[in-house]
Amino acid sequence: MSFNQFRLSSDILKGLNDVKLESPSPLQKKIFKAVQEKKDLVINTTIEEDPEVGYLISMLNEISKSDRRQGTRAVIVTADKERAKVLDEWIWAIGYHASIESACITEDGDPKEQLNALTKGPVVIVATPKRFSEVLEEGRIIFREVQQLIVDQAELVEDWSAIEAISNRVIGNCQRIFTAAKDSKELREAEDQMLKDPELVTLKKKSDSKSSEKQKPASKEQEKPKITKDLTQYYINVPPRSKISTLMAHIENHKPDSASAVIFTASRKTADRLYKIFRKSNKRAVSIHDKTDKGTFDERFGRFKSGNVQHLIVGQMSAADIPIEHTDHVINYDVPEDVNEYKLRAELVGDGKATRIISLVSKQDRSDINAICKSLGYAPEEVPLPKSVKDKLSTRGKKSKSKNKRGGRGKSRGRSNKKKKRSAHKLHELPRPTFDQLEGGRSGKKKKKKEKKGIIGFIKNLFD
Repeated sequence: MSFNQFRLSSDILKGLNDVKLESPSPLQKKIFKAVQEKKDLVINTTIEEDPEVGYLISMLNEISKSDRRQGTRAVIVTADKERAKVLDEWIWAIGYHASIESACITEDGDPKEQLNALTKGPVVIVATPKRFSEVLEEGRIIFREVQQLIVDQAELVEDWSAIEAISNRVIGNCQRIFTAAKDSKELREAEDQMLKDPELVTLKKKSDSKSSEKQKPASKEQEKPKITKDLTQYYINVPPRSKISTLMAHIENHKPDSASAVIFTASRKTADRLYKIFRKSNKRAVSIHDKTDKGTFDERFGRFKSGNVQHLIVGQMSAADIPIEHTDHVINYDVPEDVNEYKLRAELVGDGKATRIISLVSKQDRSDINAICKSLGYAPEEVPLPKSVKDKLSTRGKKSKSKNKRGGRGKSRGRSNKKKKRSAHKLHELPRPTFDQLEGGRSGKKKKKKEKKGIIGFIKNLFD
């Protein structure tokens, strides 16, 4: 299939010819058709192709056919400034014959010059999130004609608050598109906040039907981490707002002096928060994450390795990146999204180095643990909530029920009743107005008016 069948303008076809693009790939073709539906999209780009060929050609084609060339129609945000420059050059090349202008906003440019460029209303903007949100805030710019907001390579985005700030400045109907090579909890949360009923665009079916020669190496890689039969696996179903108390209670119930535990969390913030809670509880712990510098990492990991601290809290890191020689306990505070990561964590305890691995499964973790169980072919053993957590939940439930049933009996109830009685008594003491005293209401029986004497009385009686 050639681009001619997309009914593109001659100017866009010339641009595609200039960059030696003769026909779309199957994924690009699928993206192009999905964009035509004007729905929000999540584009899976696990296959190494250029998704912009699919999602931007439609927009550039519409712009080329329009007589009006002022006002921004498309915004592309990407975390990598080099990627932003590549996209900007690509738009310039494809839109050259149609005279489509674009602006590239990255940390390399001067903010004042960039703000000046934005005020001129370039048709397409390509930007990195932080600098773009800063310039928009400085110029108090709002977009009313943007038809596409695209987050390119969304899996690389770290500052989603900047993306959200940009999204909030796009007013009116706008198609929002995310492209990503892999899934994550942060990405899912962003999709929930910024996309409306998004459609997934992927070529999974075709990737599954690849030749067996290509599939075999991939399957071997997946089978590298294994779970041995003698490993004890558990999970705890955690009620809402009880994850921290469940973790602390579980550790309290398994605290022999020589035991050590590695606790995996999904984010750096969670790791830091748990570290502070451990310190307040007088538990020896250190925390590390993917942004910890080498010196700090070596110092903290050394303390855990030497036995100076018992708990190693790991945030946003794979088990493959932690050189652990001995631990007695692995805890998934957040269930990993990938079954291979679960297997890697299990390997830390699966060769006799430790005694158990346990996962704390909240409502948000159910889909992940279900996927892991499905892949493993069996489920870890469920263990009950620690007794202290159950007692706490039971007490909380009794208090709320008692409050609802009694409606606040006791002294406070007595006081409120007294206030109500007093206020009611005062209400009854107030004179009730007759219909005559209510303006705009029914008149009822009119009372005889006293005749007023004098000139004023004569005039009033006359008008009455």
